[in-house]
Amino acid sequence: MTHFHFDYLNNYANHGQNAEQSVRFTLTGEVCKADNLRHDLGADCLNFQIKSARATVCKGTNLTAYLDTDVSTAYIYATKDGTAYIMNRAEYERFCEKFARVAIESAKNGGHAKLRLGHESKEMKEWLAKN
Repeated sequence: MTHFHFDYLNNYANHGQNAEQSVRFTLTGEVCKADNLRHDLGADCLNFQIKSARATVCKGTNLTAYLDTDVSTAYIYATKDGTAYIMNRAEYERFCEKFARVAIESAKNGGHAKLRLGHESKEMKEWLAKN
């Protein structure tokens, strides 16, 4: 796992969209609107899916099957203090197994089960730093 630092642009009230846009700017130099493209149609930036605290990592609860349809080849977790951790699929799966939990979509979104990351914790940041 590698990492780099980035600065938040603060163009969004939504933390996940702000993290995605800020990481994308650091990687490409372009300020683009955060996308909502399905994981099987495209990556968030270059070949990366970008996640942050409270992000949905999987629709349903079968992460392996979900990632089998993902077009991304690498994953980034963006911390609140501006560190972006780059993971390959195996590292990302271990990260999600440790920190993602089953949650239920809102009724307006169908009420289905999904895997979602929790709040960014000291344990999570320590795990990222040492792996």
